[in-house]
Amino acid sequence: VISVNDFPSTKFKSIWNDGICYDEVNSIIAQKKGITDAYSWVMSFKKKFKDNLENRQIEIKKHELEKRCRDLYYIIYDILHKLKNVIDYDDSLYNNISDTIKGHINSTFINLSYLSCLSVANKGDDYAHENINDRKYIDDLCEDVKYIENNIREINSSSQCKQIEKNILERKGNMQATLNSGKHSDIPKHYKFSSYDELDNIIRKINCTSDSKTEQIAFKGYSQETPQLSVEHIPMVVIFSLLGFLLACFFLYKFTPLGILLKIRIGKKIKLENNLSEELENEVSDETSEYVRNNLYNNKYNILYNTSGNA
Repeated sequence: VISVNDFPSTKFKSIWNDGICYDEVNSIIAQKKGITDAYSWVMSFKKKFKDNLENRQIEIKKHELEKRCRDLYYIIYDILHKLKNVIDYDDSLYNNISDTIKGHINSTFINLSYLSCLSVANKGDDYAHENINDRKYIDDLCEDVKYIENNIREINSSSQCKQIEKNILERKGNMQATLNSGKHSDIPKHYKFSSYDELDNIIRKINCTSDSKTEQIAFKGYSQETPQLSVEHIPMVVIFSLLGFLLACFFLYKFTPLGILLKIRIGKKIKLENNLSEELENEVSDETSEYVRNNLYNNKYNILYNTSGNA
């Protein structure tokens, strides 16, 4: 599900932090540390920037290389400006730190053939302190609107669609005065937008077809239908269950060792019943014969007795 967290400006926000030792230099600025700590940061930068770039070069190159490089320079120029104002440098010290950082960035990008990321291709005037925040903000906004354009169908059907629409409208509204003035109009051209008006045209395409309420209604409808379907199909379920049970029993009886054991036990039982039946028949036959003999004897006795009595 696409959400605000999938916006490139959010997803790649911290991609350079490890390589430029962002926490270390921020600590220097926040605590107003001296020149020694600033040079220590430069040494850390030289050690880690190349390794971080090599480890993440596939990710960086795949996702708008030029924009990722502009993001780097937004951060670097902002850091250099803050260092210059926090620490009492003379120009030579500041220029030495600035040139060392830029030189190391250039040499690393040259080794990877990222020529569009060289400092000469990213003019310092574009990162002047008085403009840097607005330019970064507009650059991020344009990139995210481009992302919306490329993923509009998925966004419209996303459960996070309303949040995405709200986020992009609020961000554009915050910069509306600057956009109306036409300032920094070179930035939209990076995304093949002829003007800021194209941002509005793309944002209007957001038409949320699925939200949490729709999903809840669908879920409730499904819950209500399920019992009805179950009641209607109970007889069929019972029949199919019984047939399945009988087929399983037949399979076990016919094709498994269990069937052989059952045959043996059933055979023994039948044989035992036959033996018992034969014994019972013999007993009945014997008793019947004895009964007949006794009756014959009694009849004869009665006849003789009656004959004697008559005489």
